[in-house]
Amino acid sequence: MTNRPKFLWVSASPSLKYFHRPLLANLSNSIAVEVWEYCQTLDEASSIDRAVELLQTHLSGSIDPVHLIGHGIGGTIALIYARRYPRQVASLTLLSVAVRPGLNWHSYYYDRLWSLSDRREQILQSIASDLFPANCDRYINDLVDRIERDLVESPSSHSLFRSSILPAGGVEMPLLICSSQDDPVISAPAAYGWTNYLKPIDKIWHLSTGGHFFHYVRAELVSCHIQRFWQELEPDIAFHQRLKVELN
Repeated sequence: MTNRPKFLWVSASPSLKYFHRPLLANLSNSIAVEVWEYCQTLDEASSIDRAVELLQTHLSGSIDPVHLIGHGIGGTIALIYARRYPRQVASLTLLSVAVRPGLNWHSYYYDRLWSLSDRREQILQSIASDLFPANCDRYINDLVDRIERDLVESPSSHSLFRSSILPAGGVEMPLLICSSQDDPVISAPAAYGWTNYLKPIDKIWHLSTGGHFFHYVRAELVSCHIQRFWQELEPDIAFHQRLKVELN
């Protein structure tokens, strides 16, 4: 048995992890947060199940249940893991994860690819503008490169031939849902649909602006909401940084 940190960020998008760093840095100022990363190779089939199995291998020796947190596809992996191994998970925090998991920026891309006559390069540029509106003009080439690599590096239930959306539903452990109301990928119904599955202890919080990567744009505010959620569940754990941002 191992004594791992109780808080674990699940990452499955190597090319996009840059946009998680401000939030992770802010959380790490208060509490130890471990990062678990999955990156599939070109020789592997795109399988979320494989990522879940490897996460279970990583956590199987843990003494205590962990608080899982993830954004997008990483959040989907954390959600599926929490449903399969509920005793291993103390709580689940999901950022930009729809009530029907698998509805993500990959499905957004393939919907555009199927419905538009534009070239692939044009669609990627358009999606980069949608996902990163504040950064796109200056860094368009880098952003397009990042999301194009993410289509290859991240496990996905979508491809050019089919798109699979997982069933809606909740989890046994305490759940925090965070999203942005102007997210072009996760529409309001896809985000608010979580209310049908929440338990009394669960929480849902929608930021008015910030887009799909709202935790990059408003890292400190998002960090405060997550810490408040964790503190209510773990009152005996000392968080080293006071919550200075007014929560709204």
